[in-house]
Amino acid sequence: MEDVMVLSKTEAAAALADIHETNRRGATLRGYRIGGPILMLWSVIWMLGYLGMGLLPPHQWGWAWLVLDTVGAIGSILLARPAEKAVRDSGAKAGGATLKMIGGMAVAIVFVMSTFYVLKPTDPAAYLAFPGLMVGAIYGAVGVFVARRYLAIGAAMFALTLIGFYAFPEVLAFWMAAASLGLFVSGVWLARA
Repeated sequence: MEDVMVLSKTEAAAALADIHETNRRGATLRGYRIGGPILMLWSVIWMLGYLGMGLLPPHQWGWAWLVLDTVGAIGSILLARPAEKAVRDSGAKAGGATLKMIGGMAVAIVFVMSTFYVLKPTDPAAYLAFPGLMVGAIYGAVGVFVARRYLAIGAAMFALTLIGFYAFPEVLAFWMAAASLGLFVSGVWLARA
C-alpha cells in the first residue's frame, strides 16, 4: 500500500504562501536584472547631457537633451524587449511593459518641461538640479512600493543632487555628470541581483 501524504488546511495555506513569496522574489530579481542595463544606459545619457550643459550655452540645452532622451528611450525599449519576449514565450501575460515604459518616460518628460515652463527658474542651477531630484524621488517611490533596492538608488541620487547644488553650484553640471557614475554602479548592482 502507498503512503499518502495529507496536508491540513493550515499546511496547504502555508505552502501556497511560500510559493507566492518565492514567485514574488523571483519577479523582483528578474526586474532588477532587466532594470540594471537600462539604468546603466541612462547613466551614460545623463553624463553626456550634463557634460553638454556644462559646455554648451543654455539655449542649446533643450535640443541636446531632446536628442539624448530619444536615444535613451529607444535604447530602453530595445533593452527591455528580450525580457518581454521571454515572458510571452513562457506563456505568461507580458502586460505591455514596453508601452508602460514609453508612457512613463513621456509623463516624466512632459512633467519636467511643464515644471520649467510654469516656474521659469532664473538660476541655471535649478535646471541642473531638478531632474536629479525628480529621478531620486521616482526611484525612492519605486523602492518603497515595489522593489527595495531602488530606494537606496533614489536616496543616493537625491543626496548627490543636493550636495552638488549647495556645495558645488559653480560646477554643478560637471558634478551631476560625475554623479551619473553612481547610477551606472547602481545598474551593475541591480543587474547582478
